[in-house]
Amino acid sequence: MNEPQALTFAALDGLAFAAERGRLSVGRELHFAAGALGPLIEWNGLSGAGLLPFPDMTPWLSLNGAAALIVAMRGGQRQWICPTTRAAGFFRTPANWSEDDTKWVGFGLAVQRAATAAGFHHQIAGQFVGAIEEMVSNVYEHSGAPSTGTVVFRAGSDGFEFVVADDGIGVLKSLRSCADYRTVTDHGAALRLALRDGVSRFGPAAKRGNGFRPIFVGLANLSGSLRFRSGDHALVIDGQRIDEMSAMTAQKPRFNGFLASVSCRRP
Repeated sequence: MNEPQALTFAALDGLAFAAERGRLSVGRELHFAAGALGPLIEWNGLSGAGLLPFPDMTPWLSLNGAAALIVAMRGGQRQWICPTTRAAGFFRTPANWSEDDTKWVGFGLAVQRAATAAGFHHQIAGQFVGAIEEMVSNVYEHSGAPSTGTVVFRAGSDGFEFVVADDGIGVLKSLRSCADYRTVTDHGAALRLALRDGVSRFGPAAKRGNGFRPIFVGLANLSGSLRFRSGDHALVIDGQRIDEMSAMTAQKPRFNGFLASVSCRRP
């Protein structure tokens, strides 16, 4: 068997395009190895839509250290923290928040501790938690399917990653439910609009939309990369300049709902 290729977003896009066109040839030469968290969780989302086989059911994908995480996610658990390292875990959002949010608070503490243990200052670790909470609030306010939200994190020697995803209506349909954005017909344009302050399905007059701005706060000085997926587009911000002007959109195979993937290396 050939040396496995790293499962990057570019590699995942290639596999998904091939599958979408019915040209995914599974032969002895095909072998990938999971590395970064984002591509693996996006793969799992594409699997749920039937485009790719599930990661733990793919013989030509080596899950490496992410095997326990994926198996726990596929096993239907609502919450999981790696029992040995405490450096990875996930949380599934309930349909409605109960008055007792002990589990969510505990998960946030686990995220913060993992980021701190990976070498990030406690204030930066707290900002990660704040960004995650903002994205989870977006699941409840805009996805139309709050019970489908999933938060995944992993900390390592090279940095900290988190992904927030849902299987809801997506950014374009959410924005088009507002009269102010009825003329938006492109998923890429919708993703770009969602970067802006004050943009949401409630309309600019409501002043409720913060876009993805909270994710940018505290990340601009880190060597970070962000990828947002909805519909048939991805929006990517990569490198030192974490802002709207550096965002790039490109057409991709269709993704149900919405996914935000954030990866930051230690300063």
